[in-house]
Amino acid sequence: KEILEILGSTNNRPLEFPQLGGAYDSFSRLLFTTVKGSLTYKKRLQRYTARLFTHLLRLSKDSGIEIRCSREQGIKALELLIHSIAHIASIPDKHRYISLSLNRNDYFGSKAQFAELHYKGVVVVVELLSNCFVEGNQTYVDRKNGHRNSETNSGLRTRLQPTGPFLDELARNDLIFAGHPSGLNKRNPSHAEQKALLQITKKDKKDNDKVVSNLDRALNDDELVLEALNVRLKRLRVDFKLPDYKAYTDNWNYALVKSKLAHMSGNQLYRRFADKDGSAGRLYGHWVQHCPSKFRQYLTFDTKETVELDYSSMQLTLLYGMANLTPPEGDLYAFGTIDRYWMKAVLTKSVGARSKIEALAALRKDMKETAPAMMNKATELFDLFWDRHADVYKFLFNDEGWKRLQYLDSIIALRVLRILLEQDIVCIPIHDSFIVKEQYSDQTESAM
Repeated sequence: KEILEILGSTNNRPLEFPQLGGAYDSFSRLLFTTVKGSLTYKKRLQRYTARLFTHLLRLSKDSGIEIRCSREQGIKALELLIHSIAHIASIPDKHRYISLSLNRNDYFGSKAQFAELHYKGVVVVVELLSNCFVEGNQTYVDRKNGHRNSETNSGLRTRLQPTGPFLDELARNDLIFAGHPSGLNKRNPSHAEQKALLQITKKDKKDNDKVVSNLDRALNDDELVLEALNVRLKRLRVDFKLPDYKAYTDNWNYALVKSKLAHMSGNQLYRRFADKDGSAGRLYGHWVQHCPSKFRQYLTFDTKETVELDYSSMQLTLLYGMANLTPPEGDLYAFGTIDRYWMKAVLTKSVGARSKIEALAALRKDMKETAPAMMNKATELFDLFWDRHADVYKFLFNDEGWKRLQYLDSIIALRVLRILLEQDIVCIPIHDSFIVKEQYSDQTESAM
C-alpha cells in the first residue's frame, strides 16, 4: 500500500462526493490548489507562511500534535490554505469557509482532485490551525468535520472558518486586499497614454458631453512644480498598512460587492481647467485622490506611515474672502448638537450645484446611503446653514463661483507642493488637504 501511495495510485479508490466544484454549500469555497497573483504578493505570502509554520511547530509541542510530514510539505499546504482564506476574506460576506478533503484517496492518482498536494501535509496543517491558539483561547480556524451518508450519497467535506484574530493577522500582513489575488486594476505604464500637465474641459456643442483637451502653453511659476513632483511620484511606493480586518471591511461596499476603493491607476498629477484657462484648475491624476477618506489613514509611502493635513473650513473661508468679508469667529460648521459632518455636507453639496433643488438632491442621496433617518431634515439643515452664512450665499448656483473657488485652492495647493519639494518632501494633494510621511507633519503644517 505504501509503495502504491509513493507511485501516486491506490487500489479500490471509492467514489468521491460530490463531483461538482467541491464547494458543498453556498458559504463554502474549495481550497485552491495553486497560488495566483503578482510576484510581490506571492513573495509576501511565502515569507508569512514560513514564519507562521515555524511558529506553529513551536506551539505544536504544547498541543500534542505529531508532525508527520516534511517542512516542505507542510509549508506548501499551509501556503494554499492561507491563500484560500485570504481570498474569501477579501470578498466579505460571500464565503465563510474553506472546504477541503481529508480523504487520502483524493490525493493519490493523476485524476485525484488534490493530486498536487501532499495528504500528510494537509492533515498536519489542518491539525495545527485547528488546535493552536493565535490569541487568548481562540485557534486560527474553527473546524467543522466532514461527514458522508453512504446510503443517500450526500454530506459535507471538512470546512475551516478563519477566526477574527487570524483575519486581523492576515490583514496586518497585507494578505487581504481588494481584487485578491491580482489586486485592483493598474494601468500598464508602457501602454498608458501620457497626459499633458495642463488640460481643459469644454462641453461639446453637439451632444453636450465634456471633452478634455490639452492646454498648449508654458507652465507658469506655480505650475512648474508639477514636472519635478511627477518624477518623484513615479518612484514613490504607495500602499496600505491595515491595523485589523475591520479596517478592511469598513471600506467594503456590501451592496455592490466590491471595495469602495475603485482602482489604483495613475501616479501623475495634472492641472485641469474648466471652459477656459484660469478657470477652476484643480490637480487630478493620482489614484490616491479617489481613495475613500477612511481608507486614506492607512496609507504608507515607501512603507512609512503617513498623515493627512487639511485646512479648516477652507472653501467657506475662501467664499468670505471673495466677498471681502471676515468669517465669523469659531467653528463655521458648529450648529449646537447637529452633527458637524452634515453641516459641512450642506456646503460641499451646494458648491458646484446649479440650484438649491440640485444641492438638496445631492445631500439627500448622501443621507440615504449613510443615515436614512436624516433625509427628511435636509431642507431644514440647508436653510439653517445658509441663514448663518447669508453673506456668501450669492456665490452659489453659478459656474463662476465654484470655478473661482477651485482656482484659489489649486493655487494654494501648488504653492504648498513647491515649498515641500524644495525640502525634498513628496506630497500627494487632495485639493485642500495634503498627505505626506508622518515624519514631515511639522514641515507640511508650516508650508500650509
